[in-house]
Order: sequence, then C-alpha cells, then structure tokens
Amino acid sequence: MKPTWKNLLLGSLVAVNLAACGDDKEDPKVEPQPEPGETVEVTQNITGDTTWEAKNTYVLKSHIFVESGTLTIEPGTVIKGDGGSSLAVTTNARINAVGTREKPIVFTSSKAEGSRGPGNWGGVVLLGKAPINVKDTNGNPTTANIEGYPASQPGIAYGGQDAAHDCGKLKYVRIEFAGFKLTEKNELNGLTAGGCGSATEIDYVQVHKGADDGVEMFGGTANLKHILVSQPDDDGLDWDFGYSGKVQFLIVQQNPEVGNFAFESDNNPNDALNSSPVSTPEVWNVTLIGSNAEPGKAGKTQAGMHLKNGTAGKMSNLIVAYFTDGAVDIDGAATVSRTTSTTHPLFIKNSIFFDNANVTSGTTLGAEFQRNSSGAVVNNDGGFEEGSFLMEASTQNQLVDPQLNAALDLARPDFSPRAGSPALNADRAGSPPSDGFFDANARFIGAIGAEDWTEGWTAFPAE
Repeated sequence: MKPTWKNLLLGSLVAVNLAACGDDKEDPKVEPQPEPGETVEVTQNITGDTTWEAKNTYVLKSHIFVESGTLTIEPGTVIKGDGGSSLAVTTNARINAVGTREKPIVFTSSKAEGSRGPGNWGGVVLLGKAPINVKDTNGNPTTANIEGYPASQPGIAYGGQDAAHDCGKLKYVRIEFAGFKLTEKNELNGLTAGGCGSATEIDYVQVHKGADDGVEMFGGTANLKHILVSQPDDDGLDWDFGYSGKVQFLIVQQNPEVGNFAFESDNNPNDALNSSPVSTPEVWNVTLIGSNAEPGKAGKTQAGMHLKNGTAGKMSNLIVAYFTDGAVDIDGAATVSRTTSTTHPLFIKNSIFFDNANVTSGTTLGAEFQRNSSGAVVNNDGGFEEGSFLMEASTQNQLVDPQLNAALDLARPDFSPRAGSPALNADRAGSPPSDGFFDANARFIGAIGAEDWTEGWTAFPAE
C-alpha cells in the first residue's frame, strides 16, 4: 500500500517516543498537523445558505450569482477569480464576509503572484432594493440593471423602495486586481453596490489596483467606513443615481499612469437637476492623494473631484493633495446650482488643499483644467470659479501642506499626518455628527488621526 502523509506522520511520532524511552530529557512537544485545505472551483450559482471555509481556497470560474440565502465567508478565506468571473449578490440574497484585522478575507486574481494585474477578474457586486433615481418612460420609479453584464443576464436588477434594505456585511476585506470591461462605459469595479440600503455594513475594505473604479455606489443609502482605494485605473469613489449614504474615513491613492479622479460624482445624466432622490452623501474625514506628476504628464486628466450631472454632497474634513491637473471641477449648471441650494447643498468645508496642479499658496486653487480631445481648456460651468468658491473664508478651507508621512509611496504608503501637521488642529476641523454612525470624536482633517486604521490588514502588491 502506498504510504500517506498521515501514515508517515504516525510512524515518525512513534519513532520519537521510542527514542525518548530511557532518556531523562522531556519529550519534545509535537504539534498536530492540520488537514490540508482544498482548492474549490466555484462553477454554479448559489441558491441557499452556504459557507466558504478559511481552510479552503475558492476559485471563481465564471460570473457567480448568489441568488438566495446568505453566503458566509470565514475570516482568512482567500477567493481567487479567473478571467471573466465575478461574485454578485442579488436582491434576494446576502453576503456575510466578516474578517478580522489579523485574518482579512482576500478576493484576488487567480493568476500567479508576479503576473497579476488590474482587470484579471470582475470584482464583487452587491445589489439591493433601496431607492435609486432611475425612472421609466412614464416618469415612474423603476429598477435598473447593474453595469458590467449583458442586459440579458438574469439577476442584475437593483433598486426599489426599501431604504433600509440589507445587502449584507463586508468587513476587513481586500479586493485586488479586479474590474471587468464588457463594453465602453459598461464596466464592473472592484466593489459595485447598486441600491444597497442602510442596513448594509461596508467597513474596513481595501480595493487595490482595479481596472475601473475602486468603489461605485449606484443609488441607495448604504454607508461606507474605513475604505482604502489604492491605485485604481480610473476613479476612487464613484456615486450616482441618487446615492445618499454616509461616508467616513476614506482614502484614495491614485497612480501616475492611468488614475483619473478620486471622486467622480453624479446625480443622473438624463435629468441632472430634477431626478429624485438626489445624490447627496454626507462625507467626513477623507484623504485624497494624486500622483504628483507634472501637469499634462498623467495618463488621464487627474484631479481630486469631478462633481457633475447635478450631484449634491456635504463634505467636511478632507485632504485633497498632489493631483496633477487640479483639485475640484464643478461641472454643469445643475451642479453649480447646488452650491447655493439649502435643500440639496454641495459644499466642501474645514478641508486642506495642497499641491494640486502645483498650487501650494495663495487665495485660490487655480483655474479651469478640464481639456477636450484637442487639448484646449473647456469651460463647462458658465464661468463658475471653483478655486475661489472653495477658498471663501466661510468654508474654513486651507491651502497648506498637510505634512503626511509617505502618502505618495506606492509600495509602503503611510497616510498618517506627522506630529505638528495642520491636519491635527482640532480648531480648524469640523465636528462630525453624533448619530450612531459617524465617529464624533474625529476632530481632525483627513482620514487618519492619532491611530492608523490601515495597519495590519491592508497590502499593496505590485503584481
């Protein structure tokens, strides 16, 4: 009979015990060996409560849809995606992927380390029944199909009237080398959430080196906390279709080759001003970092924010620094009108801007920077002066060096402020609401204060 590893282990244990007889020395302690895990190929949709165990590695072989039940993923589990694969949780299902700082759950490419890259697989998709501002031909609220899949794909609809819908939990999760492009402007992101409600928990999530956006919120009311988007090929956080969630402690770090905007933000391109619910997230304690390339040298127009198509948004305690072409573009008449609205306001307050398009001092953040295909500067806002608006005295914004430790380092970044940084001056920071979600004690500017919440569970592999 061919010996197995269990037979060999048993024989070695017996030999050790026999050798110890007659010897006064204490027997050596032999730890039991765990059963080796399996590589589980996931080829079929999930239709009931299912658990993926940490001892195994799961490989997504295609687009896998959780059609019903709850998919539970144990701390420390590794899930790998083949080309053309993704994991989508439909409106009738949930995910319960809760890792720990010591044992994060990792979604990554199935390619070998050293050959991985953005777009190797499709990413994670959560679909819910919370409101979106998409209307049918009669002007009535309707569902929409999530981007990234053929329109004929079952299970891709999202949206509804349940603002508290629960898409599940993602906590201490890394998503690497994802993103999938079906056609132009029909793409999956690292993490895509369509119509997820406020009962959804998305906390301590890193999206690294995605082929499209890091996180995109298609409407809904889901909240985001402790989010790190590192080196996306496009935007960091993208919201549209009436997203009205809360965001606190978010970092975006762009790369110099292809990174676009840290925030790309819309209400609805079809009826920018009147589509309801209006995109109006409340955002606190954010650090947005560009590549610090010379103007015109980045692969795309690279700026902190592109606010367009009528988005609103209440943003405070942000750092926006080192973007090649500029800080903020408020695009279009509908979006400009939000800057004076009391119903659905758009503002950035108690924030620090620095070295965007090389502007490091003065009373304005610079002029228009968006360009057309011929390279000419485009006036897309009727002459509205973003740079002056954002530096009005009432905003309490500053044009100073935030003094971050190593925010531009792509391999071992450190987004924390140095001692004495103006970001740590509580007198210049706003006070987050005490509402059960926001940390009201975060009286600092940027995503990190005295404690670096990114330590211990994030990673920044090049390939």
